[in-house]
Amino acid sequence: MHLDPMVFRFTASGPNAETAFTRHAAEDRALPVDPFARRADLSRVTRITVVRDRSALGPVVAGYFNDSAPSPVPYGAALDEDDAEWLADRLIEDDAPCVRSGGAGALLLNTVGPEPSWLFFGWSAPLG
Repeated sequence: MHLDPMVFRFTASGPNAETAFTRHAAEDRALPVDPFARRADLSRVTRITVVRDRSALGPVVAGYFNDSAPSPVPYGAALDEDDAEWLADRLIEDDAPCVRSGGAGALLLNTVGPEPSWLFFGWSAPLG
């Protein structure tokens, strides 16, 4: 599956998912390498997939996003952090296509601010 896998998950804000990820990755690269605290190498992420609907979630959580009542989350809606964390965990555990082979998933969060916030998650090689 993954050679020496490193899971990453973080939140970042930006006008879109790609910009938010790029900003965070640049800030992360500027940090010194700590031999005692492993971090994922975000420079190896080759694509960002915004998870907007149930098609990316697979059968385990397929009913979570739903365009008909009584769904916990309306189709395509922003999520609170607890729901986003739960979905990210399921997608990481299932090695979903959005996080496989150098990808990162992004979930839009319900936050207040000048730019949208995103929860990013996926697999990468360890940094350093």
